Amino acid sequence: MRRLTLLAGLVAAVATPAAAWSFGGVLTSDYYSSAAIGRIQLAAPWTITPDLEPTYPDAIGVWHGDLVYIVNRRGADNIQILDPARDFTTVDQVVELGPDRGLKHLAFLDDGTAYVSCYDRAELLHVDLTTHTILHVVSTLAFADGDGLPETGWLLRDGDRLFVTCERLDRGAWYSPVGDSYLLVLDLATREWVDCDPDRAGVQGIQLAATNPYCEPVRNGSRLLVGCSAFFGLADGGVDVVDLVGLRSLGLEITEDELGGDVVDVAGGAAGRRHVVVADADFRTAVKAYRPGEGVVSIHEGVAYDHADLAYDGDVQLFVADRRLGAAGVRVFDAASGVQLTAGPLATGLPPASFVLPANAPIAVGESPPAGLSLAAPWPNPANPGCQVAFTAAPAARVELRVVDLRGRLVQRGSVEADAAGRGRWEFSGLDAAGRPVASGVYRVIATSGADFAACSLTLVR
Repeated sequence: MRRLTLLAGLVAAVATPAAAWSFGGVLTSDYYSSAAIGRIQLAAPWTITPDLEPTYPDAIGVWHGDLVYIVNRRGADNIQILDPARDFTTVDQVVELGPDRGLKHLAFLDDGTAYVSCYDRAELLHVDLTTHTILHVVSTLAFADGDGLPETGWLLRDGDRLFVTCERLDRGAWYSPVGDSYLLVLDLATREWVDCDPDRAGVQGIQLAATNPYCEPVRNGSRLLVGCSAFFGLADGGVDVVDLVGLRSLGLEITEDELGGDVVDVAGGAAGRRHVVVADADFRTAVKAYRPGEGVVSIHEGVAYDHADLAYDGDVQLFVADRRLGAAGVRVFDAASGVQLTAGPLATGLPPASFVLPANAPIAVGESPPAGLSLAAPWPNPANPGCQVAFTAAPAARVELRVVDLRGRLVQRGSVEADAAGRGRWEFSGLDAAGRPVASGVYRVIATSGADFAACSLTLVR
């Protein structure tokens, strides 16, 4: 009876028309015995409702359509299916894929079936999560090292191909890399592995420029950013760039030596910016930002291994899961300048572990999330030497405005009170706080009023 009830709930959830979600999920965990998913609003003031539905302590979430799929790992080996429209209530749980496979990640096909990676077996599963059945098992044994396991993990679908990270680690030597690591490519039509290097014997994946692709790959147009941690404690990895069309590595666009530690997470950002979590030799983490060919900027420092996950909303916000002892919570940053938009960590109950954001969140429209405060485009833009910035806010609200460069450094600031209709205007002279002309380039205008914020870009030409 329970199985029928769960299946009915799943079918009903799938039948619901796709929604434009104003919130996402945040998985929280003590990594031992307690874990849950909470709701986070994707616009200021980013209200969080914690502990809505229990999960397992070590879990990865994927938002697909109108459901959230939680891959419960660490011996749990099941997939928990949640309905975000009903406070992330569990509508089904698929336990038939385990045990002892070490389920890691999943990626969906157009027909609703999914591929699930296995960390502890040399298998890739093609599954129907509605009927709880394994449709096909694709062997990954050909890519294993001497222990018979290839350590396949993160999945990313690109059209008719599925990309699979392949770490190749020695479990008898503290999971150290063995030889080369790869990004495997599966032809979804034939369920055969694509040979990415015909000059070598056998079927080859894309050989990465560094080992141990520990981080979830990030799509960047027709390329993929793959964070490779290599040997933990040694500055021998970096962020690899993979050509999805040519099926080859283009090399490291930045090294761990340049970043100052091991790469443990990678996320995108606005204006060509990338964000990474870096762990130094003492396992202290920091959130850092860079653009290829430019310097590295630290935007938030930890005191221990504090930063668990980054999530870029595709527009103007970077979400950071900060597990700092005594001050755990979610922080939000401007994704182009690195300026922190939250006054401090937003409490999540248990410490935050990872984010589960919808692909169709309605915040990727314009440059400001929907909130009570909004900025019009600067005029003129490009500016020479200055411009005016109009805003709308609550009537008589005090609005603080800052111009920052793309490294987050303050250039100029001002404060304006909205009129009785909630309108206001601020003039930026093109001078910095010391009265010096600002160099040509792209800047960010960030406005705050209470818990609201808005942001837009400004180009200065001299």
